Amino acid sequence: MSSKVGASVAVHERDIARNAFASPEWRTAADALLQAAGVSVAVVDFATGESYSSVAMSCGACHVGSTNREAGLLGCFDSYPAPESSTGRMVCRSGLATLYKPVRRDGRIVAHVIIGGFVTSTRERRGLYEAMLTRSGNQDAARKAVKTLPVIARRQADAYLQMVLASAQTIFDATAERTAAAERIEELRLFVTAGHQVVSTERLDAGALAAIADEAVALIGGEAGAVLRPHGSSLEVVAVTEGWRGAVGALVPRTSTASGRAVETRRTVVAPGQGGSSTLAMPLVLSHRVLGVLEVRLPSSALPLPQDRVARLGRFGQFMAIAVEREDERAAVERAMAGYAQLNELATALGGRSDVNSVAELITSVIDKSFTFELAGLVLTGWGRDRADVVVRGTVAATGPDTVLGIVSGREAEHDPYEEMRFVTHQGALEEIDEPQDWSVAISELRYGDLDVGYLFLARSDGIHYGAQDHALLEGISAHASAAFGRSALFSRVRDEYAKTIAALSATLDYGERTVAGHAGRVMEYAMAVGASMGLGVEAVEHLRFAGLLHDVGKGGVPEEILLKPTCLTPEEFERAKAHVEIGAEIVDQIDFLKALTPIILHHHERWDGTGYPHGLKGEEIPLLARILCVADSFDAMTTQRSYAKKLTLKKARDEITRASGTQFDPRVVEALLGVLDRMAVAGGTGLLADVGYERPDLLA
Repeated sequence: MSSKVGASVAVHERDIARNAFASPEWRTAADALLQAAGVSVAVVDFATGESYSSVAMSCGACHVGSTNREAGLLGCFDSYPAPESSTGRMVCRSGLATLYKPVRRDGRIVAHVIIGGFVTSTRERRGLYEAMLTRSGNQDAARKAVKTLPVIARRQADAYLQMVLASAQTIFDATAERTAAAERIEELRLFVTAGHQVVSTERLDAGALAAIADEAVALIGGEAGAVLRPHGSSLEVVAVTEGWRGAVGALVPRTSTASGRAVETRRTVVAPGQGGSSTLAMPLVLSHRVLGVLEVRLPSSALPLPQDRVARLGRFGQFMAIAVEREDERAAVERAMAGYAQLNELATALGGRSDVNSVAELITSVIDKSFTFELAGLVLTGWGRDRADVVVRGTVAATGPDTVLGIVSGREAEHDPYEEMRFVTHQGALEEIDEPQDWSVAISELRYGDLDVGYLFLARSDGIHYGAQDHALLEGISAHASAAFGRSALFSRVRDEYAKTIAALSATLDYGERTVAGHAGRVMEYAMAVGASMGLGVEAVEHLRFAGLLHDVGKGGVPEEILLKPTCLTPEEFERAKAHVEIGAEIVDQIDFLKALTPIILHHHERWDGTGYPHGLKGEEIPLLARILCVADSFDAMTTQRSYAKKLTLKKARDEITRASGTQFDPRVVEALLGVLDRMAVAGGTGLLADVGYERPDLLA
């Protein structure tokens, strides 16, 4: 037996235990055993002596037991076994034997259930009577107390103990799963909020960065926080949350500080502070560079930090690092563009472009309007792109583009072709011409930092050479184009990293349903492919992207026993399962950046014939994106193994989708999906998740 000291259970798990064993479910289970067999039940942490159970463990023996009893379960025992103890027996202060067994979580002991209030034989009852009589001298009270104690054989008592443990384990696990689901949803909200701030904020000033830091402080249960950036041999405070002791602009030495150690080691540091609080310093690292440090002041109640919260904060820190890098890049782009005031109109137009394709279209359009040429355009070789966009004006020899591009980039297209080649010929044409053309070419490099990422070019074969003014204007356009391509690539990267994080979180929803890994990702890919093939715009396809990832977010609010049931659901169970669309819609509707997804998630189980749920919408009443998501979700469900249904072959799944066209599914959407599957099959192997042959401008970087 050991004294009630130490700590055997993490703070987070103690909170789960308190919630689990204060629940009505546990009270019902404990009361039932007390009423049926006269057995008292309690749940206790042997490390601290804390009673988790809301059910008081009491029995008749206590009426004549110790006269100096403490309140609650602490008064029943002089000491407890070691926290790591397994099944065993101990004696209460009144001399009554009790049995205990551990409740576990992932192999760790988190609490012990105790049963008592009975004797295992009449001989034990007689011995207890004599002991009570010796202590109190009150024969009537001792006899009355002992008579209230049931006689339960040891084997039966062991069975009761096992039954109590099973109930306790089930209730604890269910509470832990509900807690984890709530934390995942809260983490998702924080990530989406921060991601929206990163993507939508034009300038990440101290106020905007402090708002993001405030989310990080809330995520880890801190009191206040600050963001610091390297500044020579010091760290400069660039943003603070409410309650932080310090001001923006203050310099903090790197030596002998938690933030300084975090920068040097590139690892999160927790250091004790004054007044019982501690400081957490987490480096903001991106591409092996430390861009800054997040400092959080932690109250003693938040320690020790659970590892899962530290991991979530680390993922959140990636958002902050991206935000800081984006601000650095924005500042660099702003400085580069400041010297070209004469091109403000172009700069304004480029400011509204956020993807490589739209920037390229604008640049070629400006070149088309600003110069005299026969061939003009751009070559882009940076950020994983290898493309040439060529504007043709007039009649040009078919060999002209290869010749001019060879002069511009030094590449022979015949032996080293571009991955993408685009021609704009609304004012010209390429024809077979035998006469050789002597090209005059003006070239301006596209540069981003120290990198050469492509060229802008003009070419004419009329014998006139481009002058200094043409070269100067082309250089100005090139400078703006370089900055715009850099910004668009950065925005694409931010959106992609943001989507990857949400995808990782949505994978936890797949896990919660025990689905085949990647369900949400595959639904996303099918939905985006169908949307693109139907000619939807970039914004609509982007909505399908996130709706695919989050379409089952509401299943966190549906009991696991219903989600995993291998047989048909009862009508009551089906009604509870159907609620996941409304729960999911409510979750995303609370997040401004995702409000557009609300009707998609809410109605993705409606049917074309009006027999779906939750509102029984019919035909065109159902939002188009919800109809697309419905087909994508159903197809992936058919072609993956589930606990309640066998996986179909691709052919059978296609047949089933076709059969349900006009009843469950929109015929136009079915036709588009089958076309996508045909292209997938041509692209590779099984046809599942192969290249669909469409372009996603949000993933160009």
